[in-house]
Amino acid sequence: MYKKNIYKTNNGTEALTIALKTLKSKTVIIPTYTCKDILTAVLNSGCKPIIVDCNKNLQIDLYSVKKVIDKADTIIIPHMFGIQTPISPYYNKGLKIIEDLSQCHGLPELGKYADIVITSTNKSKWLDNKGGGYIFLDQELNLPKTLFNWDIEAKYNNRKAKAQELLNAGVNLIGAKTPNSWLRGMYFTNNPKRKPYTPLHKIYGKFDCPIVDSYSNKIDWISIFD
Repeated sequence: MYKKNIYKTNNGTEALTIALKTLKSKTVIIPTYTCKDILTAVLNSGCKPIIVDCNKNLQIDLYSVKKVIDKADTIIIPHMFGIQTPISPYYNKGLKIIEDLSQCHGLPELGKYADIVITSTNKSKWLDNKGGGYIFLDQELNLPKTLFNWDIEAKYNNRKAKAQELLNAGVNLIGAKTPNSWLRGMYFTNNPKRKPYTPLHKIYGKFDCPIVDSYSNKIDWISIFD
């Protein structure tokens, strides 16, 4: 599934660290509005991060990537909150691609353009196993292989149905016009009660991400976990 070989890891951070070391990555583009464990894996791998902006669909911003594409050798692309982000624009652009599926199993063409695919199965992720992770790649690693047995289609359909209930109730979900699976019911509001993430450029410093700055304090979400 996704790639020829599947390996189990202790968590998603370990899977991403193995991926970066396997690709011999040195400088890595990552989106600012994502889990801080992605930044942790980049730093733990001895890589230099380049943190780029995200569009108003909460996905990595293509135009921000184009500004720094010649400074990096690798890009990590998560489909945040189950919203489909195009991968093909980054293909054959001189970047090694790591695709993070932690929040998006069930979407079409996953892994098609990526060199390596990883996922976390920690609590609150799309596939919740209270811990663990997987790495998918075509080459062999010196690790025991495993299987990936999840009823992804059922989870995808269930969560999409729950998201449709929110839409029918008048909640203006972010990404509603994009083919997606809505891991969480994300929406903009002037009075958010809980904020999903602190943008990575705020944690790490050194990078400006004005698009995310314009909306990061206006995001709230309704859980639609299984």
